[in-house]
Amino acid sequence: VRVCREKTTGQVYAMKKLKKAEMLRRGQVEHVRAERNLLAEVDSNYIVKLYCSFQDDDHLYLVMEYLPGGDMMTLLMRKDTLTEEEAKFYVAETVLA
Repeated sequence: VRVCREKTTGQVYAMKKLKKAEMLRRGQVEHVRAERNLLAEVDSNYIVKLYCSFQDDDHLYLVMEYLPGGDMMTLLMRKDTLTEEEAKFYVAETVLA
């Protein structure tokens, strides 16, 4: 995921760039399609907004709302385990969503 800026408006977005060959190799085509469709259809304060998606010969691109701070997967990979207080916080946030 990269941070990008729209030239005319200066609006900042997060752009996820996915290699098509890698998706095919890992059998993730349906998973990525479901992610894209979900993000396109859901309007929630708890789910990142998808503005558009497009593709070229080699990659699929998802242009999304930029939310600084990262995501849960990155947090778990970085920390390995959460404290009890952190776990309570994230479980509560998930339930509220």
